[in-house]
Amino acid sequence: MPLPGPDEQRQPPPGTPQPWANADRAQAVMDGADAPEPPAPPVCPQCGLIGERHPTYYGAHALFEPGLTAPAHMVPAWHRWYVDSNGTAWNSGPEEPAPGAECRVPHRLACPGLTLEEVGLWRWLDALRQENARCAQRQADARRMPGGLPDVS
Repeated sequence: MPLPGPDEQRQPPPGTPQPWANADRAQAVMDGADAPEPPAPPVCPQCGLIGERHPTYYGAHALFEPGLTAPAHMVPAWHRWYVDSNGTAWNSGPEEPAPGAECRVPHRLACPGLTLEEVGLWRWLDALRQENARCAQRQADARRMPGGLPDVS
């Protein structure tokens, strides 16, 4: 959108690649900011329920449970969303909430159309499970190896 005045000439033409577009998309995926973009209605694609949609600072949209806030310490890390006075939503990531803070509840946490694995409630636990799976696979592979390595000393 061109700005009025002298800055009007400094705006990139429409369709120009944005240098942060890939980082913004990755951030949206990591945060779960996957709500349908306007003008589409704020309907969850997994379960069909209507949510409350807010834009994020990186251009995506997040879908929340309508009118619901919760004590932030009761909501898992990476799922604590806050909405600024201008209506823009942001995810606090792994940061501990301030005492008494309340946050918005993302629809993904309550969506009946997603499994717990798809929601990714406990990212640190998911990462630990993946690492344990790799360790178990290496251990199983080691048992299948015939003998040890040859002694070359």
